[in-house]
Amino acid sequence: MGKIRDFFYLLTIAVLISLSMIFIGAAFREEYPLWKNQKILEDLQSDVKAEEIGNRDLGIDWEKLKKINPDIVGWIKVPGTKIDYPVLQGSRWNEYLHKDYKGEYCYAGSIFLQPEASFEDKYLILYGHNMRTRSMFGSLHEFESEDFYKKYNKIYLYQPEKVMKYTVYSVYDCLDKSTTYLTDFTGNKKDERWMDWLSMTIEKNAYYPIKKKPEKEGQILTLSTCSGKKKGNDYRLVVNAVIK
Repeated sequence: MGKIRDFFYLLTIAVLISLSMIFIGAAFREEYPLWKNQKILEDLQSDVKAEEIGNRDLGIDWEKLKKINPDIVGWIKVPGTKIDYPVLQGSRWNEYLHKDYKGEYCYAGSIFLQPEASFEDKYLILYGHNMRTRSMFGSLHEFESEDFYKKYNKIYLYQPEKVMKYTVYSVYDCLDKSTTYLTDFTGNKKDERWMDWLSMTIEKNAYYPIKKKPEKEGQILTLSTCSGKKKGNDYRLVVNAVIK
């Protein structure tokens, strides 16, 4: 009996070790691409950025970036988060949803704007994945905390010729087909429609009161990512900011 008991004991240990190795291997296969993508982006930061002079000048080598990929049209930085990435704009809708800054497949994708958008638009939306590692736009969820907002509420959008500085004024969750994503304010009563839209973004602010309010002429920047499992796949977290 003792030998049989020892056999089953050793068999149980072997099975547990095998299962552990399988789980570790699965976790590695899932997490390694995310870690690798973040490391590649950090290497890019070191390669194309000189010493920073505050937030007004990142010392970006735009010529080098354009040689890597002409679809790189800007750079976004949100102090207090991991967000310090190039901004991509492809020729097709959602082209960089699962492409890295080189245009190669990457599940984490890139930070991007849609092909018909312009940095000069009255309302500009940037998209990014909500990664568990808080990379890409995953760390936008930091804005769910009022304490974080009080310390960090600025967004910097860099272009070759200028820096655009924004202040966050509204944070909430919405459906991915909600009026938050309305970008066409042309036609009849366009001013009235724009003011109604601005009022909507203020009223929807959900996580804590914010005194900063946008004015009619100020450009609005929205950063959009998935809300996460608690809200469901159809919901998006949006951080709205007004140009300063």
